[in-house]
Amino acid sequence: MNIDFWYTLTKKILSKNQQGYVSPLDFNTFINQAQLMYLDYLLGEFQQYQYQKPVPRVQFGMNQQVRQSLTPLIVETNLTVDGTGLSAYPSDFQQVDSMLATGRKAIRYYQQHQEDAFVNSRIDPIASNPIYKITDDGFLFDPISIGTATLSYVKTPPDIKWAYTPDANGRPLYDPVNSVDPVWYDMDMGEVLSRTLRMLGVSLQAPQVSQYANEIKNVGQ
Repeated sequence: MNIDFWYTLTKKILSKNQQGYVSPLDFNTFINQAQLMYLDYLLGEFQQYQYQKPVPRVQFGMNQQVRQSLTPLIVETNLTVDGTGLSAYPSDFQQVDSMLATGRKAIRYYQQHQEDAFVNSRIDPIASNPIYKITDDGFLFDPISIGTATLSYVKTPPDIKWAYTPDANGRPLYDPVNSVDPVWYDMDMGEVLSRTLRMLGVSLQAPQVSQYANEIKNVGQ
Protein backbone atom coordinates (compact mmCIF):
# COMPACT_ATOMS: atom_id res chain seq x y z
CA MET A 1 0.00 0.00 0.00
CA ASN A 2 1.25 3.48 -0.80
CA ILE A 3 2.17 6.22 1.63
CA ASP A 4 -1.15 8.02 1.12
CA PHE A 5 -2.92 5.02 2.63
CA TRP A 6 -0.68 5.07 5.70
CA TYR A 7 -1.04 8.84 6.20
CA THR A 8 -4.83 8.53 5.87
CA LEU A 9 -4.80 5.69 8.37
CA THR A 10 -2.71 7.74 10.82
CA LYS A 11 -5.12 10.68 10.65
CA LYS A 12 -8.09 8.33 11.11
CA ILE A 13 -6.56 6.73 14.21
CA LEU A 14 -5.64 10.11 15.70
CA SER A 15 -9.18 11.35 15.10
CA LYS A 16 -10.77 8.28 16.70
CA ASN A 17 -8.53 8.64 19.73
CA GLN A 18 -9.13 12.40 19.95
CA GLN A 19 -5.43 13.15 19.47
CA GLY A 20 -5.87 15.94 16.95
CA TYR A 21 -4.16 16.24 13.59
CA VAL A 22 -0.66 15.51 12.29
CA SER A 23 0.76 17.71 9.55
CA PRO A 24 2.50 16.16 6.52
CA LEU A 25 5.85 17.47 7.77
CA ASP A 26 5.42 15.93 11.22
CA PHE A 27 4.11 12.69 9.76
CA ASN A 28 7.15 12.37 7.49
CA THR A 29 9.49 13.09 10.40
CA PHE A 30 7.88 10.62 12.79
CA ILE A 31 7.38 7.77 10.35
CA ASN A 32 11.01 7.93 9.22
CA GLN A 33 12.19 7.84 12.79
CA ALA A 34 9.82 4.93 13.43
CA GLN A 35 11.14 2.86 10.54
CA LEU A 36 14.71 3.32 11.82
CA MET A 37 13.56 2.17 15.25
CA TYR A 38 11.95 -0.90 13.70
CA LEU A 39 15.09 -1.65 11.69
CA ASP A 40 17.15 -1.41 14.88
CA TYR A 41 14.73 -3.83 16.56
CA LEU A 42 15.02 -6.40 13.75
CA LEU A 43 18.82 -6.18 13.71
CA GLY A 44 18.92 -6.96 17.44
CA GLU A 45 18.93 -3.64 19.26
CA PHE A 46 21.41 -3.37 22.11
CA GLN A 47 18.67 -2.89 24.70
CA GLN A 48 17.45 -6.44 24.04
CA TYR A 49 20.63 -8.06 25.34
CA GLN A 50 20.39 -9.58 28.81
CA TYR A 51 23.04 -10.30 31.41
CA GLN A 52 24.79 -13.63 30.71
CA LYS A 53 22.57 -14.08 27.63
CA PRO A 54 24.47 -12.38 24.77
CA VAL A 55 21.69 -13.03 22.26
CA PRO A 56 18.78 -10.59 21.80
CA ARG A 57 15.15 -11.76 21.69
CA VAL A 58 14.95 -10.68 18.04
CA GLN A 59 17.99 -10.70 15.80
CA PHE A 60 18.83 -10.61 12.08
CA GLY A 61 19.47 -14.17 10.92
CA MET A 62 17.73 -15.68 13.96
CA ASN A 63 14.78 -17.02 12.01
CA GLN A 64 13.07 -16.91 8.65
CA GLN A 65 10.43 -14.40 9.72
CA VAL A 66 12.97 -11.75 10.75
CA ARG A 67 14.90 -12.26 7.54
CA GLN A 68 11.71 -12.08 5.50
CA SER A 69 10.89 -8.72 7.07
CA LEU A 70 14.33 -7.40 6.12
CA THR A 71 14.33 -8.80 2.57
CA PRO A 72 13.38 -5.46 0.92
CA LEU A 73 16.51 -3.97 2.50
CA ILE A 74 19.00 -6.73 1.64
CA VAL A 75 21.11 -5.86 -1.40
CA GLU A 76 24.33 -7.08 -2.98
CA THR A 77 27.24 -5.07 -4.32
CA ASN A 78 30.79 -5.67 -5.56
CA LEU A 79 33.53 -4.06 -3.49
CA THR A 80 36.84 -2.86 -4.88
CA VAL A 81 39.66 -3.44 -2.40
CA ASP A 82 42.61 -1.02 -2.61
CA GLY A 83 46.30 -1.80 -2.22
CA THR A 84 46.10 -1.55 1.58
CA GLY A 85 43.28 -4.10 1.79
CA LEU A 86 40.63 -1.45 2.49
CA SER A 87 37.20 -0.99 0.95
CA ALA A 88 34.87 1.82 2.05
CA TYR A 89 31.36 1.08 3.29
CA PRO A 90 28.44 1.63 0.90
CA SER A 91 26.75 4.93 1.73
CA ASP A 92 23.58 3.15 2.92
CA PHE A 93 25.32 0.31 4.78
CA GLN A 94 23.81 -0.95 8.04
CA GLN A 95 24.91 -4.55 8.63
CA VAL A 96 26.73 -7.36 6.82
CA ASP A 97 24.68 -10.27 5.55
CA SER A 98 27.52 -12.13 3.83
CA MET A 99 30.99 -11.43 2.40
CA LEU A 100 32.20 -13.56 -0.49
CA ALA A 101 35.40 -13.89 -2.48
CA THR A 102 35.80 -15.03 -6.10
CA GLY A 103 33.93 -18.28 -6.66
CA ARG A 104 31.36 -17.36 -3.99
CA LYS A 105 33.67 -18.55 -1.21
CA ALA A 106 32.96 -17.06 2.20
CA ILE A 107 35.33 -14.45 3.61
CA ARG A 108 35.55 -14.90 7.37
CA TYR A 109 34.88 -12.03 9.78
CA TYR A 110 37.13 -11.51 12.78
CA GLN A 111 37.32 -9.00 15.60
CA GLN A 112 40.46 -7.03 16.30
CA HIS A 113 41.45 -9.06 19.38
CA GLN A 114 41.37 -12.25 17.25
CA GLU A 115 43.76 -10.93 14.60
CA ASP A 116 46.84 -12.88 15.66
CA ALA A 117 44.97 -16.21 15.71
CA PHE A 118 43.45 -15.66 12.27
CA VAL A 119 46.47 -14.18 10.49
CA ASN A 120 48.87 -16.83 11.79
CA SER A 121 46.57 -19.82 11.51
CA ARG A 122 48.23 -22.89 9.96
CA ILE A 123 44.91 -24.70 9.65
CA ASP A 124 43.17 -21.94 7.64
CA PRO A 125 45.93 -19.85 6.03
CA ILE A 126 44.62 -16.49 4.90
CA ALA A 127 46.21 -16.86 1.47
CA SER A 128 43.46 -19.36 0.59
CA ASN A 129 40.93 -18.43 3.30
CA PRO A 130 40.70 -14.61 3.33
CA ILE A 131 39.45 -12.66 6.32
CA TYR A 132 38.09 -9.18 7.03
CA LYS A 133 37.44 -6.90 9.96
CA ILE A 134 35.38 -3.74 10.43
CA THR A 135 37.19 -0.42 10.95
CA ASP A 136 36.26 3.26 11.09
CA ASP A 137 37.14 3.65 7.42
CA GLY A 138 35.55 0.50 6.02
CA PHE A 139 36.21 -3.22 5.58
CA LEU A 140 39.86 -4.24 5.95
CA PHE A 141 40.79 -7.47 4.17
CA ASP A 142 43.67 -9.89 4.53
CA PRO A 143 45.43 -10.77 2.32
CA ILE A 144 45.50 -7.21 1.03
CA SER A 145 45.88 -8.48 -2.54
CA ILE A 146 42.34 -9.89 -2.59
CA GLY A 147 41.26 -7.19 -5.09
CA THR A 148 37.48 -7.61 -4.95
CA ALA A 149 34.74 -8.97 -2.70
CA THR A 150 31.00 -9.41 -2.99
CA LEU A 151 29.05 -7.90 -0.10
CA SER A 152 25.43 -8.70 0.73
CA TYR A 153 24.18 -6.24 3.33
CA VAL A 154 21.21 -4.66 5.03
CA LYS A 155 20.80 -1.11 3.79
CA THR A 156 19.25 1.97 5.36
CA PRO A 157 15.60 2.24 4.29
CA PRO A 158 14.96 5.17 1.93
CA ASP A 159 13.14 8.10 3.50
CA ILE A 160 9.37 7.80 3.31
CA LYS A 161 7.65 10.93 2.06
CA TRP A 162 4.03 12.04 1.78
CA ALA A 163 4.38 14.89 -0.72
CA TYR A 164 1.63 17.36 -1.45
CA THR A 165 0.57 20.49 -3.28
CA PRO A 166 -1.74 23.07 -1.64
CA ASP A 167 -5.22 23.50 -3.07
CA ALA A 168 -6.96 26.88 -3.51
CA ASN A 169 -7.65 26.99 0.23
CA GLY A 170 -4.13 26.01 1.22
CA ARG A 171 -5.07 22.46 2.19
CA PRO A 172 -2.50 19.77 1.28
CA LEU A 173 -3.42 17.53 -1.63
CA TYR A 174 -1.56 14.25 -2.11
CA ASP A 175 1.15 14.39 -4.77
CA PRO A 176 1.90 10.81 -5.89
CA VAL A 177 4.67 11.86 -8.29
CA ASN A 178 6.90 13.35 -5.61
CA SER A 179 5.92 11.00 -2.80
CA VAL A 180 8.09 8.06 -1.72
CA ASP A 181 6.30 4.87 -0.69
CA PRO A 182 7.65 2.60 2.07
CA VAL A 183 9.67 -0.44 1.01
CA TRP A 184 8.40 -2.57 3.92
CA TYR A 185 5.82 -5.31 3.55
CA ASP A 186 2.36 -4.30 4.77
CA MET A 187 2.67 -6.51 7.86
CA ASP A 188 5.85 -4.72 8.86
CA MET A 189 4.34 -1.33 8.12
CA GLY A 190 1.88 -2.11 10.91
CA GLU A 191 4.87 -2.27 13.26
CA VAL A 192 6.34 0.93 11.82
CA LEU A 193 3.04 2.77 12.16
CA SER A 194 2.58 1.48 15.70
CA ARG A 195 5.87 3.17 16.63
CA THR A 196 4.84 6.31 14.76
CA LEU A 197 1.59 6.50 16.68
CA ARG A 198 3.34 6.12 20.02
CA MET A 199 5.39 9.22 19.21
CA LEU A 200 2.10 10.97 18.44
CA GLY A 201 0.57 9.97 21.79
CA VAL A 202 -1.48 6.90 20.78
CA SER A 203 -0.46 3.49 22.11
CA LEU A 204 -1.55 0.76 19.69
CA GLN A 205 -0.01 -2.61 18.88
CA ALA A 206 0.49 -3.72 15.27
CA PRO A 207 -2.62 -6.02 15.26
CA GLN A 208 -4.79 -3.06 16.28
CA VAL A 209 -3.25 -0.95 13.54
CA SER A 210 -4.05 -3.72 11.06
CA GLN A 211 -7.63 -3.73 12.27
CA TYR A 212 -7.96 -0.01 11.50
CA ALA A 213 -6.29 -0.60 8.13
CA ASN A 214 -8.85 -3.28 7.24
CA GLU A 215 -11.64 -0.86 8.10
CA ILE A 216 -10.29 1.66 5.59
CA LYS A 217 -9.87 -1.02 2.90
CA ASN A 218 -13.38 -2.40 3.48
CA VAL A 219 -15.44 0.73 3.94
CA GLY A 220 -13.19 3.45 2.58
CA GLN A 221 -11.99 6.64 4.29
